[in-house]
Amino acid sequence: MEFNKKIIAAIVIIVVVVIIGGIYAFTMSDKGESATTPFDNSFMSGEFAGNVKLVNNSTEWASAYADEANKIQYNMSTCKNASYIIDTYLVQGMSGPDEREFNGQQWDIYTLTGMMNAGNNTTNSTNQTVYIYMCVANKENQDFLTYAIFENSSSVEVDGSLYCEAYEDYVVPLLESSQLKPNSEVPELYELLGMDQSTFQQYVDLMEKYKAGEVDINGNPIQ
Repeated sequence: MEFNKKIIAAIVIIVVVVIIGGIYAFTMSDKGESATTPFDNSFMSGEFAGNVKLVNNSTEWASAYADEANKIQYNMSTCKNASYIIDTYLVQGMSGPDEREFNGQQWDIYTLTGMMNAGNNTTNSTNQTVYIYMCVANKENQDFLTYAIFENSSSVEVDGSLYCEAYEDYVVPLLESSQLKPNSEVPELYELLGMDQSTFQQYVDLMEKYKAGEVDINGNPIQ
């Protein structure tokens, strides 16, 4: 199978995890300046800025939340050896990392702009720009991933940088309040993605060849 097809397939799988809560029909309302929402799942706890609700926690190792007023989604997951997710997004143009320390924990901050299908069926759908802040921490050999996903139509000022309102007033307070909960039972990445180990290893091997300059994006050997 061609390398680019494998990359595309991998991204589809990863987006299922990242956008675990789906796209919702958001309603607009004013955000109270001092409003915060605490959260506590099986692998992380902390506070969101604004009024945020839980929308999906169907698995022990991933949870999704939504700020409906400001059109923001927060998706969190944890696993062992999450580097393949990072490599895949870097191939797609993700920027970073910027290293930051919050609450005594080092986080790597990545930024990505992309398109997302906002419809709920094939006859009524539109594509919209989203700005994603992917925040990755490691504690006791366990990776913790937090995604803050801002729609282009969000009432929050967002440009994908580390200087806009979205990052300073929403991402930073979340990371500053976060408490990580390492667990020896955490799954490997391939298990979190619902893949068998041998199939997943094919993706990893191809990515390593691409990073080493042995093949191009189409999987063709580079002379």
